[in-house]
Order: sequence, then structure tokens, then C-alpha cells
Amino acid sequence: MSVVNFSVAEVLEERINQTIKEWGFASKAEFFRFLAIDFIQRHKKENFINDPEIDRLSDQLGKLIDKKAALKNLPSAEEQLSDLVD
Repeated sequence: MSVVNFSVAEVLEERINQTIKEWGFASKAEFFRFLAIDFIQRHKKENFINDPEIDRLSDQLGKLIDKKAALKNLPSAEEQLSDLVD
């Protein structure tokens, strides 16, 4: 396992320590590991946005849903949302 050392400003350190307490992280190391994993996962999800295969499959799914919905007599938007209005 590699070791990473870096410095943070005192103001940031106070906010980090408060966040660690609030969210129950066992240590600063755990906190920063979590942040690294979270960042990587979020970045990977962004790759789906420009993926032609995801676009193709999403388009197929949308068309299938439209086709299935056309076979059913769906209530109007007003009827569907009527219970939300007092």
C-alpha cells in the first residue's frame, strides 16, 4: 500500500475534522480513501454520457416503452396529478 502525505490549511483541516465526526469516519485516512473512491466512481459514470452503445440501448428502451404505453389507455397528466392539488 502506498503512503500519500500532503498538507491542508488550518481552516480546511477544521472542516475536515468536523465532517469526520459528523459522518463517523474512523480516521482522516478513511475519509480521504472514501473521497478518492467516490470521485473515481462519479468520473466513471460520466463516461456513460458519451457512450454510443448506451445511447443506442437507451433509444431502444425508450421506443419499447413508447410502444408498450401506446397499447394502454393512460390517464391524462391532470388526472395523474389531481391528488397532489388541494
